[in-house]
Amino acid sequence: MPTNTVTASIDFDFKGQHFSASTEIDVDNIIYHEDFFSSVYLTIARDNNIDIYSYQFEIMTDQNIAFSNEKGCAVGCIINGELDMKMLRENHQTKDYLTSIDKIISQHIPQNKRCKEITIAMKEAYLLGKKSK
Repeated sequence: MPTNTVTASIDFDFKGQHFSASTEIDVDNIIYHEDFFSSVYLTIARDNNIDIYSYQFEIMTDQNIAFSNEKGCAVGCIINGELDMKMLRENHQTKDYLTSIDKIISQHIPQNKRCKEITIAMKEAYLLGKKSK
C-alpha cells in the first residue's frame, strides 16, 4: 500500500452532464515524470473510464485539479487545493535520502552509540556532496 499519496479531483460538465472524477495518486510512481500534472490527468482519466482520445478528456484537462488528503511526504504540500510541486519534490527527496542515511548509520554505528548529531552530520554531508555535483 502506497504511503506517499494525494487525492486528485476534477469537476467538469460534458454534454449536459456533471462529472466528478477523482483518484488516489501514488506520488512515488509519478514524482519524477517530466510533466507531473499530465500524468495526474491521465491517471484520473484511466481510473474513471474516460477515453484519453475523447472530447470529454479534453474538457476535463481544461479544468484545474483539486488536491486533498495528502499522506506521507505530501503532507503540508497542498494549500487551498493546489499542490506545491517544489515542496513535494523536496519532501520526497528528503524522505529518500533520510531512509538511506538511517540504513548507513544502522550498518556502521552500534545502537548504543547512535545519536541525533550523527544523523544531522550525515544529512549535511549528503547535501554538500549533492550540491557539488
